[in-house]
Amino acid sequence: MINLSRFVMLVLVAAFSVMFLASFIYSIREGFHGGGMHLNIPAFINAIFWSGGAMALGLLTAFSPYGDKLAALFLSTRKTSLREEDKINPALELVKKAYKDKFGSELDLKIFVTDEPHINGMAFGRETVAVSTGLLKVAKEEEIAAILSHEAGHIHNQDGVYNLAMLVASMPTILLNYFFKLCISLGSRTRLIPSGGQDFLWVASMMLIGLSLFAFSYFVFFWAVSFLVLWALRSMDFFTQWPIEYRADKFALDMGFAPAMITLLESIEDEDIRNTSGFLSKYFYTHPPTALRIDRLERALL
Repeated sequence: MINLSRFVMLVLVAAFSVMFLASFIYSIREGFHGGGMHLNIPAFINAIFWSGGAMALGLLTAFSPYGDKLAALFLSTRKTSLREEDKINPALELVKKAYKDKFGSELDLKIFVTDEPHINGMAFGRETVAVSTGLLKVAKEEEIAAILSHEAGHIHNQDGVYNLAMLVASMPTILLNYFFKLCISLGSRTRLIPSGGQDFLWVASMMLIGLSLFAFSYFVFFWAVSFLVLWALRSMDFFTQWPIEYRADKFALDMGFAPAMITLLESIEDEDIRNTSGFLSKYFYTHPPTALRIDRLERALL
């Protein structure tokens, strides 16, 4: 059910991004031709064709082995040092052996490191996992293996590929939405009537907004709808993130690393402080409460 819901959202967001980008391309073209409210259907279809091609290329890259390299460009990861490999490799071999015993196939993982003091791990793409230096400093071999098995669960369930594909699918909507909001904010932050060279941005933004309302009317329409799309995307994230993390914990349990996972989670339980208030605010976290993760693992062991 989770995978189906995420797939449907991926298709919808990608389709909207194509239309949003096409409206932007079409509006620029119409702006150079004088603008107007009449829709030039052949020109709009041509813009959809080019936008769809760019989206298809991006999604194919996300699902390909090159997707891991693409994601690494946007993440603060680095290669492992010799000392870090001495800690990671024995734990990685434990995870690979457990995976082969359970599924009968080899597990391919590329391990990177993030320079952060907190105990953390993440998975992205088809086979890439990153662990924090904070984890490597305090965790034992079995605990590192537990984290690696949790992240391997994300890889096995294709969570990393989906996250990268969703990033590609939503990026045009996010950037174009931000672009138009930026134009509006540049005008609203200055005086109502410009009075000097310091207000050049006011003039430029007001001209751009006026041009958008005339020549970019279709782009403005999709910009308004984009708020609903981004809200739906964020709601889907909130709806699926906890089950996804529980599923990865269950994967580590099935691989035999639940006791080590519990020990590790107990060591970071005091860091999980959620001083939140308001309706549904307690759910606005990507991970469930550490105490509940421990409880689920302990109940499963019983």
